[in-house]
Amino acid sequence: MENKLYTVEKEEGSRFFIVLDNALGESLTANGNKRIVCTLNDTDSFHAALTNKKGVGYCVYIRGALGKELKLQEGAEIRARVVIDDSPNQFEMPEELEEVLRSDAEADEIFRSLTPGNQRGLIYLVTQVKSSDKRIERALHVATCIKMGIKAPQLVMKSNR
Repeated sequence: MENKLYTVEKEEGSRFFIVLDNALGESLTANGNKRIVCTLNDTDSFHAALTNKKGVGYCVYIRGALGKELKLQEGAEIRARVVIDDSPNQFEMPEELEEVLRSDAEADEIFRSLTPGNQRGLIYLVTQVKSSDKRIERALHVATCIKMGIKAPQLVMKSNR
């Protein structure tokens, strides 16, 4: 898909989003797809869900950290390119988690059996931290938790470390 200019909108609170035109939104969701990769200003790509918001249209939400990094403001214009996300997890697998799963067959088997949403959530937990050492620590924590039966991302972070 080509780059287009969009107006940044803001929900109550601090969630920024852009609204795609209906034709594009319908073409992206034609086969039941809900996941996309959005590239902003030709530099910042991220995986996201495509949401059809009642009365608004097809929306792409921009995570808070990226919004701050880009210094987004409501009403600003931004270039965006949106394509169907055909990656295996519809999220980029961090190498730290990949390595932990590769070395722990039980955790890997459990991880692969989780719903795509739980897989994405656990991947996101690992990618949230910047330091590689912390990502390794978090990946090990995720592996331990899923082997104990704690599979929901929100519960993994609440479990004792």
